[in-house]
Amino acid sequence: MPHLTLLFTIIFAILFSDNYDPGGGGILRAVGLTHPGRERKRNEDSYLVKTGGDFSIFAVADGMGGHVAGDVASALAIEVFEHYWEEIGQTGPPPQDRFAEIIKNLIIKANLLILEEASRDSSKKGMGTTLTVGFLSENNLTIGHIGDSRAYLLKSEGLTLLTKDHSLLEQLIQAGRISPEEAVDHPKRHVLVKALGTSVDVRADLIELELNEVAALLFCSDGLTTMVRDEEILQIALDHPEPQPAAEELIRLANERGGCDNITVVYATGVGRQAV
Repeated sequence: MPHLTLLFTIIFAILFSDNYDPGGGGILRAVGLTHPGRERKRNEDSYLVKTGGDFSIFAVADGMGGHVAGDVASALAIEVFEHYWEEIGQTGPPPQDRFAEIIKNLIIKANLLILEEASRDSSKKGMGTTLTVGFLSENNLTIGHIGDSRAYLLKSEGLTLLTKDHSLLEQLIQAGRISPEEAVDHPKRHVLVKALGTSVDVRADLIELELNEVAALLFCSDGLTTMVRDEEILQIALDHPEPQPAAEELIRLANERGGCDNITVVYATGVGRQAV
């Protein structure tokens, strides 16, 4: 499992599909990579990269740092979606108009599994995880999000953050009590206000997008975004058109800056549809 890996773990999936036309090549390329960073002995991040036919699942989960069994919590969340992928191998992918409903239900299931595991084993009490997951079919993307792992859309003209951090700092920024610049080195920058495993009542954000231009997608844990600025992420993507070298460079730079946390990157190119 990726959450147990103490060295680079790369899953590289390439999809050639007549039904998927992102504009010219009809090729979706995706990579998942995780690294423990330079300060943590254990990697508590997990991820998922699954592509096939005209349906893909991408996900990143970051076990809550400082909590016991954060790696277990993140793995449980990812395994729910991995099992769902196995199910649709038998039944076929779901219709696009049900993506949000299915993601919502799977997130609820993951939350309950984490709570049940914690209740059975006192050594895992208090474990939790972020989760950012996307269903992609043709040019339709639906994201489920809880915590501070992020999803970005990258195009040549700029980078767009698709998710909003469920963190204390984000609440303070929205309330106008601190500026985004002040948040960079704030001592409470990792304090979450929402995560899986912290409450029976879990309410994830659901984001639905139609990608009408060819673009790239980045799902990542905060081990990347704490160390690497958004404009640097975009420049690396522009400098490295293939997903594997781009993901490797993002990880390298985060570690060069200190690697204070686990770092996980899921990066996909060739998503969306070329404008006619």
